[in-house]
Amino acid sequence: MNVFTMIVIIVALCVFGDIMKKRAKPHKCKSDELEKDMEKLIEINEQLNATVKSLQTRVANLETIVTQEGYDLKSKINSL
Repeated sequence: MNVFTMIVIIVALCVFGDIMKKRAKPHKCKSDELEKDMEKLIEINEQLNATVKSLQTRVANLETIVTQEGYDLKSKINSL
């Protein structure tokens, strides 16, 4: 190996090492941003839970109406 080849190999290793170091660095995320994101997610979760609860109530009401005696679903559909 001559000197030029050794220099090229050393430079290539340094560049490769630097690239790997940059890729392996953890992303710095500010705690303020994380708290804001967490608050948004909690708010969205509460809204979705309220919507699900409302829909469950509506489905229960519809099930009650349909399963009542005297409610003839087939005749209602045919009358349409």
